[in-house]
Amino acid sequence: MMKRSLPIRYVYCFLLMLPLTLSAATEVDSIKQVVETMPEDSMKCATYLRIAFLLYNGPEAINYSYRALDLAKALGEQQLLGKAYHRLAWCLHYDEMDKKVALLDSSAMVYDRLGDLDGLGLTYDGRGSILMHYGSLEEANEAYIKAYDYYSQSENEERKAGILNNWGICMNLLEQPEEAIAKYQTALDYRLQEQPENPVAIARIYFGLGQSAELLEDLEVATTHYFESYKYRDKVKNIAVAENLIAIADMAYKGAKKGLDTMGIFRKIQSLGFANTQALLDSAAVVPGVAERLGFTYYIKDVRRKGELLRGNYQVAYQLLQDLKTMDEEAKLSDASLGAFADLKIQYEKEQLKTRLLEEEITNRKKKNQVNLLILSLGVLLSTLIIGTLVYQNRLRAKSLLLATARQEQQIISMRSMLEGQEKERARIARDLHDGLGNLLSTLKASVSNLQISFTNNKTEKIYSKASDMIDEACTEVRKIAHEMMPQALSKLGLKKALGDLIQKMDDTHDFEADIQVYGKEQILDDSTNVMLYRIVQELLNNIVKYAEAKEVLVQITYSEEWLSLTVEDDGKGFEPDKILDNEGMGLKSIAFRTEYIGGEYEIDSRPGAGTLVSINVPLRTS
Repeated sequence: MMKRSLPIRYVYCFLLMLPLTLSAATEVDSIKQVVETMPEDSMKCATYLRIAFLLYNGPEAINYSYRALDLAKALGEQQLLGKAYHRLAWCLHYDEMDKKVALLDSSAMVYDRLGDLDGLGLTYDGRGSILMHYGSLEEANEAYIKAYDYYSQSENEERKAGILNNWGICMNLLEQPEEAIAKYQTALDYRLQEQPENPVAIARIYFGLGQSAELLEDLEVATTHYFESYKYRDKVKNIAVAENLIAIADMAYKGAKKGLDTMGIFRKIQSLGFANTQALLDSAAVVPGVAERLGFTYYIKDVRRKGELLRGNYQVAYQLLQDLKTMDEEAKLSDASLGAFADLKIQYEKEQLKTRLLEEEITNRKKKNQVNLLILSLGVLLSTLIIGTLVYQNRLRAKSLLLATARQEQQIISMRSMLEGQEKERARIARDLHDGLGNLLSTLKASVSNLQISFTNNKTEKIYSKASDMIDEACTEVRKIAHEMMPQALSKLGLKKALGDLIQKMDDTHDFEADIQVYGKEQILDDSTNVMLYRIVQELLNNIVKYAEAKEVLVQITYSEEWLSLTVEDDGKGFEPDKILDNEGMGLKSIAFRTEYIGGEYEIDSRPGAGTLVSINVPLRTS
């Protein structure tokens, strides 16, 4: 079986699954005009959800989803509430995975109370798609199993066919094309007899069958499926026809590079009126709407580059590679510009604060002089002198309080700037280690493995083997350092999953037994709070490793409506917090610093021989 991944192709598949047609756009405009005049009832809530469905994503879709959610809560309509949670999860951007998963959990809870099998199937289908997007393929597979089971119980054949299509995508990503084909074929059998016919759904299934056949290296069958998908998409003038043409050209080039028989591909290309693979790419480039989509432009250039390399046109291939690098750099530059803008904003706030402090100091000096003159002029009257003195002292005390408050604000801004800078630098170093040094070591390993060396003695062979092992160790260490600096699970799966991974790693690599317990329903936290809490636990665990000599470590997270409580407890040798010197307590200061940054409260309970308990309470922001 040909071992390769298909991430770009599936990204396009997801982007093209629910395009907003012109008729849908017209429907949205007409519904928007009507919905504002409707009474606050279940019909209005359902109309909000319809608008969000037609918009699919973006700020406007999110706004209508929230309006539907608020109205469903106010009306107490459980069915609409489950739909609103599900729709909002779909409309949110994929960067907000923790929110999307939490919303789907809420939807599932509502549908479970109602015993709504269709609603539960819809929720788990959405969960599978989100997890698959982030590469959590095994968890996505489990979600699709549950979704299919719920739809089977409700005998909803149309929804079952939809699940099977998404499930087939997951099986291909797991490199199980035979399983994918079985699911696609069942879905296709239903779609072909469905009335009225759904060309877009049929096209998706044929495209998935083409990917499965390509994984099995049956290129002629894959081409047949891709062209069947092309025909159905062309019926409705779907922009995804470009994806089919690019996929066939890409498959032909990859097959030729591997030395596979590609003549069947070229015969089918020509039988449908295309001269060659270049004609396929030229046709894809002029499909209406493709030029405005950066992803399509990038995909076409990359496939053209592969073709030029096969034809020996190295200069043209090199120029295309430069174009692709330029596109990558422009995307990186955009992110860097946003970061620079944020740094400038913080610097501006600092300068504004300094100016305000200086103005207050000048004002205080002027007022002090005025008070002195008043005291001199009224010195003959003792009572007036006493009153003037009290007024003077009170004013000075108020100004001192203002100055202290301003200095505290300056410290908070400096603290925020330092912490954000640290996390930004961690992320940058992690990316550089993974993408730069990691890729370089992997390339070095591949190059060393491909060397054809004839060993003359055992000593030389041992040296070569040891060098290869050292490269493997270096690769592992780079990945480990990159993950510790910026764990991927924190941004993708949330705090609970990231801390679980951290505790498991500690349990595996150290003498003590580490465990984590979570109570209450997990709440959605902002990225800054997630990062700070993760760093606090990381610092506490490092202190336990260095000093505690503990045998057991327990981390507990408790969620309530208003608070998140975090405790880290060990049975180590303990210490007296009050006797820690300034130069010895940087770790504890860092923990207190980060806790204050997220508005939390920090408490430590420890004494020699009795272990240590650290408690942190953080208020939860209500949306």
